[in-house]
Amino acid sequence: MTRWSHRSFLIISACLGLLVHPCLQAQEMGPLPPTPAGKDRPERKTTGWFRKPHAATPEEQLKFADGLLATGYKRKAARQYYALVARWHESPQAPVAQLAYAKLIEERGKDVEAFHEFQYLIDYFAGQFPFEEALDHQFRLANTVMTQRHCRFLFGGYIAPERALPLFEQIVKNGPQWQNAPQVQFNIGLIHEENKDYDEAIAAYEVIQVSYPNSAEAEDASFRRAQCLYILVNDAPRHEPGYRNALSALSLFLQTYPKSENAEAATKYLDELKERLAAMYYERAVFYDKVARRPASAVIAYADFIRNFPTSHLATEAGDRMDALKLEMEKRNEK
Repeated sequence: MTRWSHRSFLIISACLGLLVHPCLQAQEMGPLPPTPAGKDRPERKTTGWFRKPHAATPEEQLKFADGLLATGYKRKAARQYYALVARWHESPQAPVAQLAYAKLIEERGKDVEAFHEFQYLIDYFAGQFPFEEALDHQFRLANTVMTQRHCRFLFGGYIAPERALPLFEQIVKNGPQWQNAPQVQFNIGLIHEENKDYDEAIAAYEVIQVSYPNSAEAEDASFRRAQCLYILVNDAPRHEPGYRNALSALSLFLQTYPKSENAEAATKYLDELKERLAAMYYERAVFYDKVARRPASAVIAYADFIRNFPTSHLATEAGDRMDALKLEMEKRNEK
């Protein structure tokens, strides 16, 4: 490599490093932490050199900030709204200013920061603002975080829906009886499922079945919960309780939603798991019979198989073998 080409290589590498490194950092950051609530709510706003109130009273300050906003000076208006909240936190104008500030941050595309500003409003000014309006904003912001692409200039970017998890979880805490709470909870389940965190997804879908059984999301949540349990069985094919849980969930889904568009898939899963579980029971009986040479245990195992799977194509064979073993045991006892 010539001196010039080597130098060019170093320059290009450095430039690529500047481009790629922020994306790599973003990938490693993981989910964003939720805004604390209750006793652990965020610290109150304080004034600073760039955020000093212009007016002498909260009434005049709000009027001044509104004037800036009306004339298009949005950044200056945001600073003055912030200053009002910080300087006159207990005033009736503070929640009005905080709501306006949160909306301006949202308008600037700072989705996570805006979410936390609406959370500040909820934490500190309960009952002093349109609550459902704040939840609507948070819901939109969380959905944006869930679906937005990061570092688009690099191979089309990537989506990291798990970054929205703490936001959705916070919304459910804020308004568990809110009209969109089932959809929020469903999104939590979807994100866990997409990340293959099936236990967490199952728990999220269970909340919908228990807390929102009449919601539009209840049917899909019931099927997806059963499907996640089916997937877990595939990951642990010898885990008998897993079969039981999946079979129970699939049966419940089919009983509750027999006309669902997912009924065919659920029936297929159900039949498959029954057949596999039956094979496991039958193999256990054969093991005691042919390998371990323990006829008494084999008889119990064959009987267990027949009791649990009376319609299996192996039921007749199991019954015949059980009778033969009983007869052999009787002959031995007679001798």
